[in-house]
Amino acid sequence: MEGKRQNGGKDQGGVWLVVLRGKRVSLLMDKLKVNPVIAGIRAPEAAEVAVNKGMQVFFILGGTLLDLDAMVRMIKREESNLAFVHIDLIPGIGKDSAGVRYLANTLPIDGVVTTRTHLIRAAKDAGLLAILRLFALDSEAVKTGLSMLHSAAPDAVEILPALVLPHLGLGLPVAEMPPIIAGGLVETVTDLEAILNSPVVAVSTSKADLWDWTRQNQNTKT
Repeated sequence: MEGKRQNGGKDQGGVWLVVLRGKRVSLLMDKLKVNPVIAGIRAPEAAEVAVNKGMQVFFILGGTLLDLDAMVRMIKREESNLAFVHIDLIPGIGKDSAGVRYLANTLPIDGVVTTRTHLIRAAKDAGLLAILRLFALDSEAVKTGLSMLHSAAPDAVEILPALVLPHLGLGLPVAEMPPIIAGGLVETVTDLEAILNSPVVAVSTSKADLWDWTRQNQNTKT
């Protein structure tokens, strides 16, 4: 009987994590429909600027463990904001399932970004969203990346550099892929708008000038 109760508790916990992840996926997609620009940040000061500009989805791309805590707390000043940690880029955190569990249990983050397929499953097991980062450097890298997507089944994929998407996008099997985020080397409004006209749901950028793009567009339309 005791064993059955323990198994039942485990099953309930698993169901809870599935429900939590489902809510986070829906919330992420809803936010990206409203504002398809993701703030890439590396310091608490940048997090504060992005929050004050009304950004709602954040990729943390560096910083110490102390910086990480400060950045997440700043982002979560608005409770509905979503914080993703690029775990590969944070020194002091193991690049393994224990490192993912540490993040999930220590900070109120919503997901991780990683180039490592084994961390995708670890993130899902911890109830976090998982974004696989791929580099589209040539046709062979794209082929390998698509195979990785199939096996890892992340919640979204970030493809770098972003500027390849207007050219590469039409050749991708978009219908068979998770939502596509473009990142890297986005410097101007022209770059941003060209990329958003490709099959992507969002663009991640650390250029603070571009964090105003959605708000400025909304003001122009009204």
